[in-house]
Amino acid sequence: MQHSRQRSELKAFLRARRAALAPEAVGLPRGVRRLTPGLRREEVAALAEVGVTWYTWLEQGRAINVSAAALARIARALRLDATDEAYLFSLAGLARAEPVRNHVVLPPTVQGVLDLYQAPAFVLDPVFDVLSCNAMAERLYQFDEFHGRFATNHLWNAFMNPARRRLYEPCFEPGMLNLLGIFRVNQAAHPDDPRFDALIDALVEASPDFVALWRRHHIAALSTWIAHFRHPEFGEVRVHSNRFPLRDADGIASGATAFFFVPEDVATAASFARIARHLQHSREVEPEPA
Repeated sequence: MQHSRQRSELKAFLRARRAALAPEAVGLPRGVRRLTPGLRREEVAALAEVGVTWYTWLEQGRAINVSAAALARIARALRLDATDEAYLFSLAGLARAEPVRNHVVLPPTVQGVLDLYQAPAFVLDPVFDVLSCNAMAERLYQFDEFHGRFATNHLWNAFMNPARRRLYEPCFEPGMLNLLGIFRVNQAAHPDDPRFDALIDALVEASPDFVALWRRHHIAALSTWIAHFRHPEFGEVRVHSNRFPLRDADGIASGATAFFFVPEDVATAASFARIARHLQHSREVEPEPA
């Protein structure tokens, strides 16, 4: 059964994708009397070979029966890519390929993998709470420096932590759209996790920037992203942010994501090497516990 927020998002998502698709892109004439920015509902229905009334109800977020075949035809009619189509299916409440859990239990070896990695690496759960990180990521993001209800949440910090905003300053908008796109897919796949609603509601109330970007209904695949940061100690950092889905200790898809940064340029590689040497030196001079 769909939740009210899912139905609202389904309605907004379909409208946004319909408005973004020019009639010329699907072989239809624009005409001189067209008032809508993209396709009309009846045009989508005709392209998808579904009834206009049924499609209207779907776009209105009504609780109606939806088949995988009909939804696939709508995805093709709207020219959705694979990520958008998977998101549409999740919003419609169709069965997923395998179960997912709201509570993530990482295998104990994950921290060891992060610690061996000589660049920033960390793990986020589906709602983007930080589950684990290595010393380089802690140094870059200062995960422990922020306090409050959502202190450990990567998305909350991105919009509400002034230090984190300065870190993202070189490419804040595209970087946040990419992060929100992954987050939105996670939300659709975990409709029973109340933490999504709590975080979204809090950000809507606290951050106009979040509201403006969230309303774009952007979807992003879990793929490599080129990020640009500015940090007082690391300097100008350009990385390939590699993201990998993780399974929990029982081998079930957890929704957690591991982020591993790879330097994009020589300056970033040198910065990471310098910070790594500093961290190693700090560990070597630490006094033994009494």
